[in-house]
Amino acid sequence: MFKIAGYSRFLTPTQFVLFNFTLGIGHFLVLLNAGAYLPMLPYVTGSMDEGLPYVVWGQSDYFTALGCAFLIARPLMKRFGPKVTVIASFLLFSFASLGALFVVHNLILFTSFRVIQGFAAGLSVIPSFFLLLEYYKTEHQHIATSLWGLAVFIPFSIGPALGGWIAYVLGDWRFLFFASFLISLLIAGILWGLLADWEDVIDRFYPLFHQSLTFGLFFASVLMLQEFFDVGLLSDLSSRFRELWGMLCLTLIGFAWFQIRNARSKTPLISFALFSHRNFGAGTLLFCLSFMLLQGGIIQYIIRFQLVEGYTAWHVGLLFLPLFIFSKPFSLLTQNRIQNGWDPRIPASASLLAIALNFWWISSYLRPATWELLLLPQLFLGAAIGPFFSSMTTLALGHVPKNQQLNALDLLNGARNMGAGLAVTFSDIGWDRLQAHQWNLFTTPDPSNSLRFLSFSPIEPHRLHTELERVAGLLTFNDFFQLLAWGGALSSCLVWFLTPPRTHLPDPDLIILENLGEEP
Repeated sequence: MFKIAGYSRFLTPTQFVLFNFTLGIGHFLVLLNAGAYLPMLPYVTGSMDEGLPYVVWGQSDYFTALGCAFLIARPLMKRFGPKVTVIASFLLFSFASLGALFVVHNLILFTSFRVIQGFAAGLSVIPSFFLLLEYYKTEHQHIATSLWGLAVFIPFSIGPALGGWIAYVLGDWRFLFFASFLISLLIAGILWGLLADWEDVIDRFYPLFHQSLTFGLFFASVLMLQEFFDVGLLSDLSSRFRELWGMLCLTLIGFAWFQIRNARSKTPLISFALFSHRNFGAGTLLFCLSFMLLQGGIIQYIIRFQLVEGYTAWHVGLLFLPLFIFSKPFSLLTQNRIQNGWDPRIPASASLLAIALNFWWISSYLRPATWELLLLPQLFLGAAIGPFFSSMTTLALGHVPKNQQLNALDLLNGARNMGAGLAVTFSDIGWDRLQAHQWNLFTTPDPSNSLRFLSFSPIEPHRLHTELERVAGLLTFNDFFQLLAWGGALSSCLVWFLTPPRTHLPDPDLIILENLGEEP
């Protein structure tokens, strides 16, 4: 206890342990709701009596709202302080979780509550981290940074396993929202009690009102763009022209209005001058596109193994547990090497190439594949993901002046998570296109196909349709991951067109940036 007493600035040892545990559980919870919901999607489809292209809106919109929240979190923290912002975000998350729990049979309301959940989740991340740093003595803040980074890979590893266990073993996917309601409410209460006597340093004259209006325009425009693709998913963007054109026009008007307000503001929500710095624009774009490839692959892996190969959500989730074994150790190793002079393009390119090789490996299996056979590629994928975030963050921020790096990081994280929302929809659209292509190959007049069709009785059209759909899905699985592999290989080459930072000296601020840059 003596050692613990030497770490905290303000709290007693018992309070300090509770404080760390509470913030850690809160960080775990908001990231868990991104990863645990994925394996539940087929079960949500059955509960809502809606098709999969509808229920994925709850996941894509969650990521979109989470990404947008990064842009307003720091202004709110400046105006109200990290304590109030964190407590308010967990109360909002609790309210949204309870709301989602009671409207599971109404798609629009359920998706709306998922949007609020995602916004509250994104709002909690940065203030929680800086609140944690505030309570550590300066010489021990590296411990806070390391502890915070442990939760980074939860959406990719523990999240799917826990979500699959809830959906399949417990038998009711809604338990995720019930638990989220109770835990986030408890977190807000504990933080309120622990920090009641501590006053936030706030700027009462910070122009939050005008910045909030600007953010509202941006948030509405991004959500409308996401809905454009969500609705387009229902028809592969090939019909519903009136709805799609209406949404696209509203999106363009919203972005134009936002740009006018943002350009006139003394405290712009997005500083477009950041893109004048070498590497930031290109690095952010490459980071987002690469992450969309990774996210799209994981999403379709989780969903299609259930729908195509007949795996349970629990068994699919277990396939992702091995990711955690190597991901964080390789991430820490990469951070250390970069700070000691490594060119970050080396681990970034190697990571993307390894991800591409992993996707190619997955695509090479004869379908259906056995569960045990798929564990080894997941170990390899975890090692591949590890260096990705810290190296790409360093490349994107390497030439941004130090006084602008936190704002650049917020924009980078926001753009990446908004891209993750689009990845949900784009990957579904891509899957549907590939499956339609395979279906057309089967139904084309061909002697070999005709012989296969004759093996079914003419009075069993449903059985024939089911078998064609199953085989088309198995082949689509291979085609889909082959395309992702080519995309990853191309990204690993494009990394070398970026310029590495001039120097890398041991810097605590750089470690903080790299850890925050890993936030999903």
